[in-house]
Amino acid sequence: MPIGRRRRGPVVVTRGGRPGLVGTMARTAVITGTATATHRAVSGMMSGGGGGGGSQQAADQQQAAMEQQYMAELQAQQAAELAAQQQALAAQAAQQQALPAPAEPAGDSFDEQLIKIQKLSAMKDQGLLTEEEFQAKKRQILGI
Repeated sequence: MPIGRRRRGPVVVTRGGRPGLVGTMARTAVITGTATATHRAVSGMMSGGGGGGGSQQAADQQQAAMEQQYMAELQAQQAAELAAQQQALAAQAAQQQALPAPAEPAGDSFDEQLIKIQKLSAMKDQGLLTEEEFQAKKRQILGI
């Protein structure tokens, strides 16, 4: 089974293994739709059962308050997931920026590099550079 797919249908997965923003929004929409359908079914059962008008009104108010609380919890969960995803993206971007740039040769051709190394060798022979300085500069020129 391919990564990011389940038997129920496709799920967009980010590198962190969590659903992306669209997947989170879709899941929230499904949960909201289920809550609404459940609320309507419960309300229909309560209104069909008879009972006093005052108790029905109180039950409706209680159900509406519960639904509002549930929606607030869903929104808080979605906001927390979004914040976590944004934080992960920011950390990933910072990590990529923190990586050192690969050592690049000065853009010189092989002949130009060879000439520079020969000049360094002459300076080493004259005693102007130590062996360590010569090797370091040579690695820098070759981009090693």
